[in-house]
Amino acid sequence: MKFRRCASLAVALLVVLPVFAAAQDVAHHVSGNVPVQSSSSARVLSAERPLAPAAEPRLESPAAHNWQLQATLAGAVIHDLSFASPTIGFAAAELGQVWKTTNGGKSWTEILNLGFPYYFYGVSALTANDVVIAGFNDSTSAGLIRWSHDGGTTWSADIVVSTTWAQRVRFPKTNNGLILDLFGDSSGNLAQYTTDGGAAATDWTTVVDNTDGGWFGLQFSLLPNLHARASGINFCTSPNDGAKWSCGPSVDSVFDGPVFFLNDTEGWVGGGEISPNVEGWAHVTTNGGKTWSARTLDGPWPIREILFLTPKIGWAAGGNVYTGVGGIYYSGNGGQTWSVDVTTNAEMDACDKQPANPGYRVWCAGYDSSFNGVIYSVYLK
Repeated sequence: MKFRRCASLAVALLVVLPVFAAAQDVAHHVSGNVPVQSSSSARVLSAERPLAPAAEPRLESPAAHNWQLQATLAGAVIHDLSFASPTIGFAAAELGQVWKTTNGGKSWTEILNLGFPYYFYGVSALTANDVVIAGFNDSTSAGLIRWSHDGGTTWSADIVVSTTWAQRVRFPKTNNGLILDLFGDSSGNLAQYTTDGGAAATDWTTVVDNTDGGWFGLQFSLLPNLHARASGINFCTSPNDGAKWSCGPSVDSVFDGPVFFLNDTEGWVGGGEISPNVEGWAHVTTNGGKTWSARTLDGPWPIREILFLTPKIGWAAGGNVYTGVGGIYYSGNGGQTWSVDVTTNAEMDACDKQPANPGYRVWCAGYDSSFNGVIYSVYLK
């Protein structure tokens, strides 16, 4: 596992060229750059792995779901999305941005814009009023959260929870929350958990979630029973809201990314790379991760987010902002096969759902090569 610092994204893209070992064909595989917009301390998420030829897409014929582009948000590199109801939702973006909708995503208002050095990578709407955002201060490297208890009208000051970059934050219960950091220290990768609401820095406990120090994909799974799963360089699990972890190899032979578990039985892992090839993949488990399928999706853009409504019906979203590819795949058989549901030509990073009585409303958000946010939505009975 490697992190590489770079002065700009241009330099970051130069360093991802394949590096071949003398004894065997080994390449420098790159999942992505964090943050996406220019930063003096940008990091490349990567690993040295055997070189494999680019895969031919294994996809069914297109499905017929009517995804609609609801909004384009200028200058918003969106990394997370959370809806408190079918009408009220929030989006978190780089450069200290938070956006809000009150009409189901038809229009959005910027409710927070702190600018550099803030980068928000997570948002969780516990209710329409109680919202928490997570990210980091690029000048101090501090991982932080902020709370709002009036639907985003006002926000708390920074609550520093980590000495490294915090990513997403999730609260499956009012008092139980979990944050995974992008990286860690000499002891390994770090996470923070709370059992009493997380209102203050002292409410959060920092633990080592991966002693190997490998990075995780942005999406992790945290079920209502507080069972957590995350993957990237390693696949890691926690039975108790992140207090204790055990880790093993990644599911995919290269590395993983997003993790979604519907329950303790059905789960999915995605992943992808932007160098040396641009491709994405997905794997399925039906026994809680004891065994995993081979790649059931092997397509032309990295997978960044997975969302299933039932054990059969779900989506895998992703893309690569640097080559202008991306979209959303659909599966109607639990991820055994996939079809392209919509091509967005944007890197799709986050999805969420709400019951629509009957059916569900689903949203997926990301950003295009001009660093403008895009939000798509579909209704499924």
